[in-house]
Amino acid sequence: MTSSRLRRFHLIAVCAVLGLVASACGLDDSAPGDSAIDDADDTADVDEFADDGIDCSREALGNGDEFAFKTAHFVVDGELGDVCLGEADATLTKAWNDLAAIAPAGQLADLALFGGFIGDSDSDEITFAFVNAVDDEGSAFQMSVNLTSYAENADEGLLTMAHEFTHVFTAIESELDRTVFDADDCDTFYNGEGCYVDGSIMAEWIRLFWGNGLIEEIDPDAETSAAAGEERCATNPGFFGPYAASNPEEDFAETFSAYVYQLPADNPEQQAKLDWIEGQAGLAEFRDRAIAAGQGPIPNGFDFCGEG
Repeated sequence: MTSSRLRRFHLIAVCAVLGLVASACGLDDSAPGDSAIDDADDTADVDEFADDGIDCSREALGNGDEFAFKTAHFVVDGELGDVCLGEADATLTKAWNDLAAIAPAGQLADLALFGGFIGDSDSDEITFAFVNAVDDEGSAFQMSVNLTSYAENADEGLLTMAHEFTHVFTAIESELDRTVFDADDCDTFYNGEGCYVDGSIMAEWIRLFWGNGLIEEIDPDAETSAAAGEERCATNPGFFGPYAASNPEEDFAETFSAYVYQLPADNPEQQAKLDWIEGQAGLAEFRDRAIAAGQGPIPNGFDFCGEG
């Protein structure tokens, strides 16, 4: 299962509305949203495989019909390493710096690849970024960023980096047991990739905030989307928008991004979630680092929930 953060259409066309040129959107000479990648770029690949067997080819990164990878770097010991696909891109470098400002280097070391892609600008709902494990154990991860979208909206970019990184640190081996292949063998929650370890961040989050039958409504194999969470959002004010209500992982990720960038809660239910994160020293550190870096506060632009 690949975790991703989606944006609805009202956030998509900033560059088009403002008439920004390609360079202002961080896309060099390519047109915003252009998914055509010159095959000659492949000659810039450093290696298809790093010494530890990490594949940086476009096929391995996840090139598809909806988006095409333009650039990627290896991540080495928590630092942005050599370009392994295409050429260095200023927007991707900014995304990395935004992430590195809030995430401790020791945790960034769980990343093996950091890539930038150009998405389909004609879609009503596009992928802003996504995270996936690059091995069966969950010991190394790839984070991929939509270069067009990241350049369009600075606040959304910051929120996305915090959001996506939760899909790394909640899915490492000590948090998610990937040797469990069946929900019947899981005493916490089976998310389609494995079973959350008892006492893990997500196991506690689910226990505290997904009771009263909410977790029983979740199909771990279902596609994540805002539409999947609309009904829960309509009746539960604790969610930061319908995408958060789609499953517990997205609920935690959206809430965590709101916490890191000091978004104000709309109601006591949201505040209770923010307060829980505040009480976890390893999680509160991300907000402390964001404040030290001068990032935030960001206005609460999430859709309201609990109005159904």
